[in-house]
Amino acid sequence: MERLLSFRLILLAAVGGVCNANLNHRCLAGSETFACILPMFDYEPGEDIPVFHIPENVTSVRFIAPIYFVHESKSIIKVYDLVLHRQLNSPRAIELCGSYTTAVEIPSNLEYADFASNNIQQVCVPEGQSSALRYLDLNSNHHVRLDNISRLANLETLHLSGCEIESLPAGMFQNLNHLAHLTLSGNSMHRVDLSVFPVSITLLRLDRNWMTEFQFAGIGRYPLLEDLNIEYNDLDTLDIDALLAVAPNLRLFSVGRNPMKLTTLTSILNTLDKLYIAYYNMEQPSDQECDPGERRYRRACIPESSFSLDWLDWMELVMLFLAIVAVLFAVAIGGTKLWAHWQTRSHSVDVTVEAS
Repeated sequence: MERLLSFRLILLAAVGGVCNANLNHRCLAGSETFACILPMFDYEPGEDIPVFHIPENVTSVRFIAPIYFVHESKSIIKVYDLVLHRQLNSPRAIELCGSYTTAVEIPSNLEYADFASNNIQQVCVPEGQSSALRYLDLNSNHHVRLDNISRLANLETLHLSGCEIESLPAGMFQNLNHLAHLTLSGNSMHRVDLSVFPVSITLLRLDRNWMTEFQFAGIGRYPLLEDLNIEYNDLDTLDIDALLAVAPNLRLFSVGRNPMKLTTLTSILNTLDKLYIAYYNMEQPSDQECDPGERRYRRACIPESSFSLDWLDWMELVMLFLAIVAVLFAVAIGGTKLWAHWQTRSHSVDVTVEAS
């Protein structure tokens, strides 16, 4: 009987220890000086509120995949809300990636937030709340709604690449007067109007979309814009003079990998060369290699289709050939007539000489 009672007590202690471990979380050893690294855990609003043992001087929290998995735990933080933020001692920086998170609430004191590679649909920013957020990464959140982004008035860097965005909501950037870096790569936008972006932009990435229209004529100037990337789109023409009038201080304009005619592209590159503006990107090792179906042209990767002739080009060549043939034929006819005329005159002179 005593052995059975002892076994039950040990079992209860073990279960209690596991439950306590599930609710009590500590920073991984060696990470507490200024940043706390925490293994992910299960959290959903309305459930048990987790308890954290975080040093007071910690201002940054980073979540990582758990070192070991607890039974019946999926380590999914479904929502990053104000309750969880307060339990973490209200850090100024948070990194929560790859946790299938579906919604986030932006606390007023948060300055840096990396929520990339989740399932975020809602970004909640209370109306009228002042926000200290300067950096927000929402890359690879395929169904994220962008309605509340305009409330983040102090935002300086915004990453929205790989979010399947087809169009940008009206007024999305109207209050973002400090926004400098904006990445919208790898989305599904067919038409982009430069005028929707704030004039504070210094870097704008629009590569890997489906753009067939890039509008910027007749809009205000963007004197701070230095880095513009429109590679991997479907643009077949571009008015480089109009663009440079709008963005006079461009330093890098990545324009390759668009199906432009070689003559059109050459004209653009000649203009950029005259103004010492770079037009090829070398940030990643992959930028140094052209993809299959591309050819390097003046250090930029260009689709093979840019070097092929379409039916209009062929028509121009045919017309040029016919014009050359016509000119040669006219020269031949004229030469024949001149020769005949010269022969006639020469014969007349010979007859006159003989008669004399």
